[in-house]
Amino acid sequence: MTDQQAAVLAANYRQDDPDAWDVARAASGDARAFADLVERLETRVYRFILRQVSADSAAEDLTQDTFLEVYRNLHRFRGASKFSTWVMGIALNLSRNYRTRAPERRYHFEPEESLERHSDTGPSPHAQTYLNQTMAAVQQGLQQLPDELREALVLVAMEGMSYEQAAEISGIPVGTAKNRVFRARRLLRGYLAESGRDDFFGS
Repeated sequence: MTDQQAAVLAANYRQDDPDAWDVARAASGDARAFADLVERLETRVYRFILRQVSADSAAEDLTQDTFLEVYRNLHRFRGASKFSTWVMGIALNLSRNYRTRAPERRYHFEPEESLERHSDTGPSPHAQTYLNQTMAAVQQGLQQLPDELREALVLVAMEGMSYEQAAEISGIPVGTAKNRVFRARRLLRGYLAESGRDDFFGS
């Protein structure tokens, strides 16, 4: 496929998708373009999966599996959503499958060091101490949430997605996504208030 043909393909994708051109090139067999996509999204996908499963090694494996699935199914991407949203949907499905296969591996935050290894800069020692204490409290609270509430909260409050994006990834109506986040926040706030960390999600 030529660059001209790739341009035609990219024109079918969302115009606000910053990955559109590289996706079109990758779909044409350009290995460098696909490598660029992986490089841009790998850390985000890893951090998202790490919040869904119980171990750093599992998150790394699932991140690799995510991009394998992306590569195998790239020809199926039609551009109705942003490419990154589509990728996160694959990551979520693989995380769900992992938890189903290993139900004893309930949600919890991996030690912050695992996240720091995939971050350019780290917080100050004082901020790190507060963050670790907060993460411990959030971990305990999230373990008490049903899976569907936890997933919605992670997507919106921790991944910074809109309700529309979270709903699209989860395959649910926007109203359901809003309701799940509201319920999750309410339940988690109650636990965090008891731990003195009720400022975690802001006002």
